[in-house]
Amino acid sequence: MTETWSFGPVSETDFEPLLALRTDVMREHLERVGRYTPERSRRTFRTHFDEPGTRLILQKGIRVGCVGFRRSDQEIRIDSFYLDRRLHGSGLGTTILKALLAEADAAGLPVRLEVLNGSKADRLYLRHGFVKLKEDEIEGFYERPAPSRSIAALLPRGPGHQFVFYGDACSGVAGAPHERTFAGVNAAVRRLVPSPEFILFLGDEIAGYTADAEALRGQWRHWLDAEMAWLDRRATPMWHTTSNHATYDTMSEDVFREVHDHLPHNGPPGQEGLSYWVRRGDLLMVFVHTLWTGLGGEGHVETNWLRAVLRQHADARHKLVAGHHPVHPVNGFAGAYQRDVGPEHATAFWDVLVEGGVLAYLCGHILAFDVQAHRGVLQICTAGAGTAHRMPEGIEYLHAVQAALDDGGLRYQVLDADGVVRESLSWPLEVPSVEHWRGLEEARFGRDRIAAFRFTGHAAPTGTSTAQTLLSASRPGRRAPFWVGLSGPAQRLTVILEPEPGRSPHYWLGPSVTADAPFDIQLLVHPGMGPGGLLYRLSGDGPWSSLSAASAWGAERLDRLDDWSVGHGQQGPGDRAFLGRELAVSAATFDP
Repeated sequence: MTETWSFGPVSETDFEPLLALRTDVMREHLERVGRYTPERSRRTFRTHFDEPGTRLILQKGIRVGCVGFRRSDQEIRIDSFYLDRRLHGSGLGTTILKALLAEADAAGLPVRLEVLNGSKADRLYLRHGFVKLKEDEIEGFYERPAPSRSIAALLPRGPGHQFVFYGDACSGVAGAPHERTFAGVNAAVRRLVPSPEFILFLGDEIAGYTADAEALRGQWRHWLDAEMAWLDRRATPMWHTTSNHATYDTMSEDVFREVHDHLPHNGPPGQEGLSYWVRRGDLLMVFVHTLWTGLGGEGHVETNWLRAVLRQHADARHKLVAGHHPVHPVNGFAGAYQRDVGPEHATAFWDVLVEGGVLAYLCGHILAFDVQAHRGVLQICTAGAGTAHRMPEGIEYLHAVQAALDDGGLRYQVLDADGVVRESLSWPLEVPSVEHWRGLEEARFGRDRIAAFRFTGHAAPTGTSTAQTLLSASRPGRRAPFWVGLSGPAQRLTVILEPEPGRSPHYWLGPSVTADAPFDIQLLVHPGMGPGGLLYRLSGDGPWSSLSAASAWGAERLDRLDDWSVGHGQQGPGDRAFLGRELAVSAATFDP
């Protein structure tokens, strides 16, 4: 424990003793970078000593050090922070730093400082919210952003869990471009109140892709000990998935096991420490390796072990599965093995999730935020933790996801690097019974509304291949911004959105209806789910699935729609007419 201490003003009689203290503390470090001579040391300290804001550090009234706390209208700069060597490791330095930062917070100003490269002091500053902006051959330049208001975390509505999940920083290299963007996302995570109970990181923590095992270890050390130094992993555990940047061959898999030796080794043979499961009360989390070298590498995943684990923990109320590669394409970025899980694994993998009662599959890899539902199971892609480029640019953004689980299901909020909530969802959806759906006047679109449609009828005969309208919105002088119908010989459910005149429409595709047979299709339009927010089901209480699309946006781009045509397009009865019979449409609107 430290003893009573205080700040005091400096006087000229303090200069020589403090210069001697500085020399004792700093000489070996300055010599290491070729910056020490007695004349240089005296000249540098003289400049700082004479500058307004230099404070004496006293312990029980005795001089034990000094610090420069320089305040301007735009910033606070800390320099010349020296303590008697005998007090190093006593905790006094940390106590003083906290006091200085409290002053800075009260002033609402950022704090900036420099640290010699290789100094252990950088750990202290990183733990207290500083971000390394850049470095030169001598020193690193650090900033602690001005204090921001806290972000209210979503909390369980009763017993449950609240946590953060994010992925894809591709960092671990000091001074590289992604280090700063990753720090920006972490700054938003750190503002959450209360703090998360645990964190899931969905891969690509580091840049990786090196054949040098020691260089790879170095990236991991920098990521864990510098970039994530703010996180007390004893109080807030963090679990990781494997990924293409971090576990791309047997060497990198071995390094992953070594660096994360705290992760459970309860995976399948050969994947110990790479695939594993964690049980926290009524929550089961299973982490799968989607690129095991023993199975073929990227895009391959083993499912028998996953099925066995889910059956073993059938009593878990909440089940989440986490991996790196998506199963279903995101934003049109599709490509078996490289972009998503390969086809010989994907269907079997998703079957296991559905059969096992899994609520969501959490993944990354595609540099975006995306949510889809398939047979009632969510796929949530979050790959915005810091990689500076996006997929696509101009639409996607850096982010992390904070979530709460309880008896009502999963709720999440997506925070951008400024701490702004950009997207949110509560799942499962509480959809009113179709018996309460009414006419199309009930279909009111809006950012905070879900529009629901039910289409019943008898499909056209076999051989019908022209586009057929079930429902179309009308806009004078322009093409329909929203069209629902059946397309092609398979009479496949199709939705076309064209919210911007003169721009190419985007297509969403669903299942085919059986020719010359009755059909009953429900369609949801959920603006809060982006491109995954066009969902269908073929029975009154069946699971919801997102239609397939190659779009990075969805119904959030639609504005008010209230002029409808049923059974034909907006140009009249001859415009893509429905060729079956007994078509009926009902609708409802409800809150997310």
